[in-house]
Amino acid sequence: MMTYIRDDIDKWFDYSYLSSQRLIYLGSHDSETESGEGESGTDCQMAEFLLKAMLHLNNLSSKPIFIHMNNLGGSWDHGMCIYDAIRASTSHVYGICWGHAFSMGSIIIQACDSRIIAPHCTVMIHDGFENINGTCKAVEAWAKNIPKLRQRMYEIYFERIRSAKPRITMKKIEALCSHDTIFTANEATSYGLVDWILETLQDPYRYYATNTQNAKWQPAMKLGKHEVEEEDE
Repeated sequence: MMTYIRDDIDKWFDYSYLSSQRLIYLGSHDSETESGEGESGTDCQMAEFLLKAMLHLNNLSSKPIFIHMNNLGGSWDHGMCIYDAIRASTSHVYGICWGHAFSMGSIIIQACDSRIIAPHCTVMIHDGFENINGTCKAVEAWAKNIPKLRQRMYEIYFERIRSAKPRITMKKIEALCSHDTIFTANEATSYGLVDWILETLQDPYRYYATNTQNAKWQPAMKLGKHEVEEEDE
């Protein structure tokens, strides 16, 4: 069980980041956007915050990092900044989904070495939406880029899902993403979008999802829920 001091509590609630416990909360920075459409979701603020936190924690040590997230989705580019920062981490990253893992949120969790989901969290995958403005040639150029991004998204899902479903095909992934496909926590676990359902808040400290504690996930690794061996201080 972790022990907090008052200064830690203040930092956690003020900044959603606690370096002493290697703990990050990844959620919307603004509860209401200027357009009045609700949460800001995955945006430049979230990407900047996560990138700074990951750089700092990786510089401190190689011990595991714990990211708790509640993500309704958002920007592809800012989301992939977060994805790349997590994948580039030399520390084993535990991602714990709460509430929502929609759209880009469902992609970001795939970057984590151990993917954990709360019992009533909902996962949603789809092709997403594009809003392109500009000159005719600019719109044409960006439109040509969209299929490349979509293909990369399919590959990300495919790389993680096939550990649980070896017979999965890229065509099946494309079909699932052609509309909003919604998964309960149990369904997401069975499908391979996450590794296991959270039982207690101590789960991330007791289990790991690869063959070696703190190892970075690779496509050839068999995922599962394994006891963490005690480390010598």
